[in-house]
Amino acid sequence: MEASKKNLNSTSSTVNVTDDREARSKFWIAAYTRPRSEKKVSLELRNLGIEIYLPIQKQLRTWSDRKKFVEVPVIPMIIFAKITEEDIQIIREHSLIIRVICQPGRNIPAHIPADQIDDLKYMLGQSEIPVSFEHRKFNTEDIVQITRGHLKGLKGKVKEVKDNMTEIWVSIDLLGGAVIKIKTSEVEHINNNK
Repeated sequence: MEASKKNLNSTSSTVNVTDDREARSKFWIAAYTRPRSEKKVSLELRNLGIEIYLPIQKQLRTWSDRKKFVEVPVIPMIIFAKITEEDIQIIREHSLIIRVICQPGRNIPAHIPADQIDDLKYMLGQSEIPVSFEHRKFNTEDIVQITRGHLKGLKGKVKEVKDNMTEIWVSIDLLGGAVIKIKTSEVEHINNNK
């Protein structure tokens, strides 16, 4: 009787440890949505159990009769999803998703490094300054780190230095990068093999 109790306990303890989706390896991808559908797609995919990141920030909008802060996507028509290989079809078949961003010249979804998603989350979560997004890549040598303020420790590439302000670029592979202006005095070089 004691032995059968042990077998019953060991069997029941392994049944509900994790569901299949949690046990599989996950990675970040980016997908284009239909215009002004980012929030709806994010909500619907979350309801299906898929982890979604939609970078948003508040902007002051002015109408003829009022002003109001509204949440707007930082990268229009883009959502990020942390998925398993099996989830890709769910993303591709969603009626409001235009396409998944793939590796150049291939039909394989491009994996976005998790540290780039973390840097974007950090930048948006800590910055009191508006963050813009540039859809181009830069060839720059200077890799810098912010040394003061809410964004202390954030690393990125210098886009431009003008009037004692430095524009810092935080890359998101295959999409471009987020850009923020900060005082040049609050930035320092990181050794980049000079």
